Amino acid sequence: MQSHTRQTAKNGIWVGLGAMLGAATLFGGCATNEDVLAARRDIGALRNEMATLNRANQSSRDFTEERLRKLEADMRGRVESSVKETEGSRVALNQRLEELTTETRFVQGKLEENASVIRGLQSRVDEVDQRVRQAGPRVEGADQQVKVMDQQVKLMDQQLRALDQQIRALDQQFRVMDQQVRAVGQRVQTIEQAQPGAAAPAVVPPPAVSPAPGAPAPLGQTPPAETPQPPAATPPVAPPTPPVAPAPPAAVPATPVPARPQVVLPPEDLYKAALSDYTKGEYDLAISGFRSYLKTYPRTSLAPNAQYWLAECYFSQKNYTQAIEEFDVVIREHADSPKVPSALFKQGEAYLQVGDTKQATAVLCELIGKHGKTREARLARDKNLRCR
Repeated sequence: MQSHTRQTAKNGIWVGLGAMLGAATLFGGCATNEDVLAARRDIGALRNEMATLNRANQSSRDFTEERLRKLEADMRGRVESSVKETEGSRVALNQRLEELTTETRFVQGKLEENASVIRGLQSRVDEVDQRVRQAGPRVEGADQQVKVMDQQVKLMDQQLRALDQQIRALDQQFRVMDQQVRAVGQRVQTIEQAQPGAAAPAVVPPPAVSPAPGAPAPLGQTPPAETPQPPAATPPVAPPTPPVAPAPPAAVPATPVPARPQVVLPPEDLYKAALSDYTKGEYDLAISGFRSYLKTYPRTSLAPNAQYWLAECYFSQKNYTQAIEEFDVVIREHADSPKVPSALFKQGEAYLQVGDTKQATAVLCELIGKHGKTREARLARDKNLRCR
């Protein structure tokens, strides 16, 4: 609006000058002093008007520059607030990533637990089938028992189908969460931050060694679980000599106490107990349970899985060096196990965590070369490795 006004005023000035020049040309020869003075007055007025227009132009320029400065300050404030919001969203993404990682581990544990239940049911079905075959030729008139066993087999088969559907549903959930983890992982560079090592397990206080007042127990022998005759048989008579307490139970060194010591559980129960400890985040207990399983049942079909989850426990504790060694046991000693691709991938991740990118690249490239159709190989390809 102001520029249009200034342009109109300039046009008027030039029209006035043109008219004056035309008049001077027409009346050049007969112009009087009054005409000259009038022309000078008009020129002075035009100069004043031009000065006014210049001041207005300068004022407009100052206003425009002030407006631009305000706009620049406003834009800078908006950009800074946008940067702060972006930082907040990055922190939220990190937290969501940690939650998804925890959920993924829980689902993996549940899958393993359901798989072990299925194997137990399958072994029971095989036992029932074997018993039916043995009883067939030997026992006459055992048709009713066979029908009952057949019903049990059908019931177990229904349970197997139901468990299989649950496993498929869990596997689908795991795939969805895996996609979410991958999507978040593309935006966040660091997935896990270093955390202090796991705290030492609580030391169980030694039992108080105080023999029963009336029944002196033999040295070195703990009383049985059932209590001897209650108080009626032993009046509170002070023994002739004070109880020898030569060595209050020598402070037992704080060894990592497993949650289930000295009790040899069946392989399925021991494996499920250790796996349950892992899914709960009790990694020290899980490590003790898996090591006990591998020591007691090294030749079972679950031994490769136990070795893999043992390595996962160390990985979750950020003990990447030990995790690398345990994953290597899975890869070398259980080469036919379906856990080998996962072991290779997690071993590569552990090498990346300790900064050994060369070895990590070699392990992940081995995974892509030998197990290229697996989910772990797809995850490895997403890291844009340069394999030879």
